[in-house]
Amino acid sequence: MKNLFLLMIIIFLISCQKESTNLSSTVPVQPVQIIVKTEQLKVSSNFNWKTIKDIKFSLLGTVDGLVEIKSSNNDTYQRAYLKKDQSYMMIVTVPTYETLVHIVYNNKDIVVNLNSNNINQNL
Repeated sequence: MKNLFLLMIIIFLISCQKESTNLSSTVPVQPVQIIVKTEQLKVSSNFNWKTIKDIKFSLLGTVDGLVEIKSSNNDTYQRAYLKKDQSYMMIVTVPTYETLVHIVYNNKDIVVNLNSNNINQNL
């Protein structure tokens, strides 16, 4: 019994030894600089800090009806009621990452690229 207990202790001690690894040869260590103040941030001079942009829509409808400006995931940005053959202007605020919107009018879904801040659309 005494020998069995001694054998278990030896096995336990052997199994608890850590393997030595040489991390310095496999992963280069980069020094970490901790930023404490915003003045220490290094930001490119052409970085766009804005999170939203305004797009001016000039719409001309062919029938009286509701028009919606929607995102690609179907969130409505703005709604308006258009009168037949009357121009309507609206300014829609969208996130800067948005590259296209959907104009839903008269049972049609028109995809419009946001490559300009002024969009003219005949519906």
